[in-house]
Amino acid sequence: MAAHASPERLDKLYPIPTHAPSPQAPRRLPGVTPQSTTALQKTLRDNHIKWHIFFNEKHFHNHASHHLLALYHLGANGSNIEEAYETHASYQRRAYESPGSINDDNFHEHLGDEDYYNAYLKFFTDKILDKGAETIIEEYIFSPKVNIEPPKPGKPPLQMTNRFLAGLLHPLIHTGYGCEFGLPGQLAEGLAETAVHSPLAPALTPPTLMQYVGAAATDAANATVSRVTSFIPSLVLDQVRRVIRPAETTRAPKNVHALSLVARLLHHDRYSYKTVALPPPVNSEEDTSLERVLHLRGAELAEVVNKWTVDGTNFVEVEAKIEELFWTNAVIFGVGGWGGREKSGTGKFNGDFFFLHLVTSVLFLPSIVAYLSPTSTSILLRTYLLNTLALYVARGRPALPVVDFFDKVTSAPAPPSDSLPPTKPADGTLTADNRTPSPWLAILQSTLEHPDDHLCKLQRSLAHFDSLYGSTPAGHLKKLGVELDGAERIDGSLFVRIAGLALDRVGWMREGQEKDEWDFGGFFHE
Repeated sequence: MAAHASPERLDKLYPIPTHAPSPQAPRRLPGVTPQSTTALQKTLRDNHIKWHIFFNEKHFHNHASHHLLALYHLGANGSNIEEAYETHASYQRRAYESPGSINDDNFHEHLGDEDYYNAYLKFFTDKILDKGAETIIEEYIFSPKVNIEPPKPGKPPLQMTNRFLAGLLHPLIHTGYGCEFGLPGQLAEGLAETAVHSPLAPALTPPTLMQYVGAAATDAANATVSRVTSFIPSLVLDQVRRVIRPAETTRAPKNVHALSLVARLLHHDRYSYKTVALPPPVNSEEDTSLERVLHLRGAELAEVVNKWTVDGTNFVEVEAKIEELFWTNAVIFGVGGWGGREKSGTGKFNGDFFFLHLVTSVLFLPSIVAYLSPTSTSILLRTYLLNTLALYVARGRPALPVVDFFDKVTSAPAPPSDSLPPTKPADGTLTADNRTPSPWLAILQSTLEHPDDHLCKLQRSLAHFDSLYGSTPAGHLKKLGVELDGAERIDGSLFVRIAGLALDRVGWMREGQEKDEWDFGGFFHE
């Protein structure tokens, strides 16, 4: 057992989860019980004590807590949570003591070194319990000190925001769970995970997007009172205060929509996989397609993102910008996957594993932003969008056939017909010929019992987007100025259509289908 994980300390790190700190973040589904809460706390604490953040030497991430918290949110019972944890515990790597401790003086010396995960975990745990999560996130992820200023003369900047977005966004996701559920232990793990990641290419966090960081120490004081009370909560603040929405007295200024930026990349030959030479040639200096895109097109993509500004002091604008990212990432994964279906494992839907992380990570932006100053909010959202655009190019920049998607993908997905109860409904049953009048109930019930830990995270995101925007009529995004071909057809049924495709791809296992896998081949084809 790690020396810093006493029972008393674990009680502070993993209390009963709170509700999300933002009205734009997910609301918990019915099903939470004392039993499921106990199972969640027990498994999260065990995971915290026993396992390293990487389960192998390739730096594959420990997803256990993500799976457990997603199931808990969706209403899983205690047995479901415990059994899910066992599927992870069987292959995790034991945690181990670091060669030395981490303090403020040597914080910069061991960044990117997985052997110091345990030391960074203790460092961030102590800091969070002493000063509160919002202070520590600001200081160690977004401040000038850890991004653009050298830690010592002659030493390079630490690039902590860059590291936060590295590893296919896993540090952000892990920290996001801590912010959403009010778990200091999860937050400390996420920040320690950030510290032991190497940064991606500097182009991911260019000076043009980080130039505001110098104001981070003072801009919170200049924000409006409503902005401060809405977006800078503490883990110990009363929960009612944390979800109060400020009066919407101003409207977000007209600006280019994030999905329009994706459309512009789609029609510009500079970003085709052939022009960029993707996947990377053998013996190239880049390890991944994303790194190659950032090296070769990072400066250009930063210029694209410069057209998408965020006023972090304006709550209405911040919420609108996050909504844009919700729609954008769902379209990339869902419509892009539909357009590339012929190259998938089934020929029905290219459920790209990398694009999937765009949908599961964007869900946490409201909860993370709730802990940030206005400057850091702007930095996070704009660098996040840059990462999204770079990943879109890196995976092959798939076509987005919106009209074909809405013509052919059902808005009422259902389990295999032979899995439905054979008993005839009683006389007088409403819509007796439709055994799944709510597609989401069938989708989520099947998702709870599926062993793939990414499925529940994906469906949780899509279900939340549907709850917020399911009533959106066709034409709404077009009125917002979205330039994507077919944008006039996009409506709130987007999310349930994608959820159905996702289950079709990996299998309705509860209903008898065999387990299948996500796609990894990308979209490097015509």
